[in-house]
Amino acid sequence: MGTAIEWTDTVWNPVTGCNKVSEGCRNCYAFALHDMRHKSFTEGKKLPRQYAKPFSEIQLFPERLEQPLKWRKPRRIFVNSMSDLFHEDVPEGFIGSVWDVMARTPRHTYQILTKRPERMQELLSKWADDGWYWRREYGMWCGPLTGPLPNVWLGVSVENQKAADERIPLLLQTPAAVRFLSCEPLLGPVDLEFTAQFEHPDNEGYGVTAIKGIDWVIVGGESGPNARPMHPEWVRGLRDQCEDYGVPFFFKQWGEWMKVPPSRKPWEYGSPEEKVSFVGDARFYRIGKKKAGRLLDGREWNEIPTVPPTSAN
Repeated sequence: MGTAIEWTDTVWNPVTGCNKVSEGCRNCYAFALHDMRHKSFTEGKKLPRQYAKPFSEIQLFPERLEQPLKWRKPRRIFVNSMSDLFHEDVPEGFIGSVWDVMARTPRHTYQILTKRPERMQELLSKWADDGWYWRREYGMWCGPLTGPLPNVWLGVSVENQKAADERIPLLLQTPAAVRFLSCEPLLGPVDLEFTAQFEHPDNEGYGVTAIKGIDWVIVGGESGPNARPMHPEWVRGLRDQCEDYGVPFFFKQWGEWMKVPPSRKPWEYGSPEEKVSFVGDARFYRIGKKKAGRLLDGREWNEIPTVPPTSAN
């Protein structure tokens, strides 16, 4: 299944449904899209059965598990663009079945993003300690796992400093070949140079900086009818931190809003006068994500981690 998401090739949704857990979820595109289709389904429109239930209900689709096995050409695959694999209502055995498919398809690269890093850390650390994971076709725990799957990248959503402080330490404690951050929608400045109170293999002792254990940072503004503006300095702050530490940086989009100088008028950007917003003293016009584009300081930023990953442990 193709996708318009710039940093991946396709999506794989063996699970759908989620619940809002933080400020970044407020205008969730997946929530809005699914429930719009759910409403159409209840009104009699012919749509897939997954839309018979609202987005707040977790649905498992075992019949979708083997989709990646049929994709012969190597792809970057975003796992569960319409859910969170580590949602508390997704059974551990089903997550293990997803891991089984990823283990059997090393030609693909899997990108898993969560807002529930506490469950991800707990589950994958347990599997690493036990050396076992669930094999669906056998209906039993199998293995052994000798380390993180090299083709699985694990990431957390980081919309602001609060999310960074809560989620990044748990990500860094999770066994992974590649760790990444999705700062979308970016709702404020994020300083990755905070001191984390745990030991990370990339450093000696305690008091490490989080960015030394991160292999990739994605940044993007919010889109949709209720989108909030993103200040360019927030983006540059993360870009500059990535450049300082040699971390690949991917800028996805500005979103619906564009910062403009006070001398310019809204209609010069195709924006009505009422579609103006301020972040501090900075003025933004709502011109739509297509017009706003994805150039930062005159260029696109499309950096992606190299293989082998820089922090496989």
